[in-house]
Amino acid sequence: MNKAGLFLGNILADALLLQRYLFTVESAKIVTGFLPFFLIARQLDEDIQCRFYDASCHKNINQFPKSCHTLAKHCVGVPMVLLSSLMLWAPWCDVRQTARMYAIGLPFVHSGKDVIKKVRSKCCLRPWHEEFSCTKRSSGGFPSGHMANVTYAATLFGMRHGIKWALPLSFFAAFVFADFVNCNRHYVSQIIAGAGLGVLYAVAANAVIERHLSERCALSMGVDAQGRSTMHVALNF
Repeated sequence: MNKAGLFLGNILADALLLQRYLFTVESAKIVTGFLPFFLIARQLDEDIQCRFYDASCHKNINQFPKSCHTLAKHCVGVPMVLLSSLMLWAPWCDVRQTARMYAIGLPFVHSGKDVIKKVRSKCCLRPWHEEFSCTKRSSGGFPSGHMANVTYAATLFGMRHGIKWALPLSFFAAFVFADFVNCNRHYVSQIIAGAGLGVLYAVAANAVIERHLSERCALSMGVDAQGRSTMHVALNF
């Protein structure tokens, strides 16, 4: 098999593994953990939105500067591109491996939120917004795809490489959270759902990386001829 075929084959295998690890006990724990916050937020959504929207004149109120809205909406792609590109030029092997798995998972985060958005229910309706109709609600708000993307990055790189990666990415995720609620792009419950989706994929991607690490490292223990305990470590590169 040529190198290109092997490369594509490995990507396909990891993509399939990623889907497999979405359906685990760990994933069930994540859903269970996010569910109470989502349900509480659903009860508070309208009360929160009325602070940023005046129904009497169909206007957004108490808004951040427009530059904040533009940054939150259009700059989410910047960390996506930068973090994915690390698999090509990062000087550290573990970072390259994380970036590779991150890039493999990104299309599935996008497609996953698109599949969920096709479900027609009240939780999919977006908040009232001055640029939308004042009589008919816009759909497609559940879950927030932007929030899923930034949470996916913050969680995966945070799990693999600690607070120095998690902190800046989490700050950016918090900014997106606050801005999308402020500009009436999403309800709080829809943002929480997007964050939950991002965490689900990040944990699954981390599980794929951990599997590869375990395959590369074999540990065995025994006793030598003199009765002393021995330990052998084998690494495959």
